[in-house]
Amino acid sequence: LTSQQGSGLGTLATTATMASTSAVATPPAVSTPGAYNYVVTAHKPTCVTHSVVGNFTHDNELNLIIAKCTRIEIHMLTPDGLQPMMDVPIYGRIATMELFKPALESKSQLFISTERNMFCVLAYDAAKKELVTKAMGDLTDRIGRPTEAGQIGVVDPDCRMIGLHLYDGLFKVIPMDQRGQLREAFNIRL
Repeated sequence: LTSQQGSGLGTLATTATMASTSAVATPPAVSTPGAYNYVVTAHKPTCVTHSVVGNFTHDNELNLIIAKCTRIEIHMLTPDGLQPMMDVPIYGRIATMELFKPALESKSQLFISTERNMFCVLAYDAAKKELVTKAMGDLTDRIGRPTEAGQIGVVDPDCRMIGLHLYDGLFKVIPMDQRGQLREAFNIRL
């Protein structure tokens, strides 16, 4: 992947060239103030970090959703086995992933939070056959020490709230209505 930053306007011109296992960006022949080297691997992650099962794409189709570090894969269960449906990149390393079905919705929604405390709630649009972001935001607090054991996230079985343990001594609560709409989050001291 070869990239070159434009002068002062913040534009980015990109041309892709693919090597066998990695892509390397080199500065242009003429030295410009924004030139840099960038090295990245071209392999997708293979280690499964999280998995959930539920009716995500349709109310009567069973899905397996697998998180692989920075990607999610959605599979549909068929009589012939698992059929891959989507492979979607996520900007950030996935820390928690929960599937939940609000009371007034026919399909489940997917809650994902990243290691940098960003989150999103995803739903599947069957008409367009694509993922739709229902909610997104930042869970970061100004104070607190991150937990040593990593993030813990859980959705209430009645879908009234999402609970997260992100910082030592604090439990973050995100209230939710019967349609799955999120409300203002607050912390509870432990």
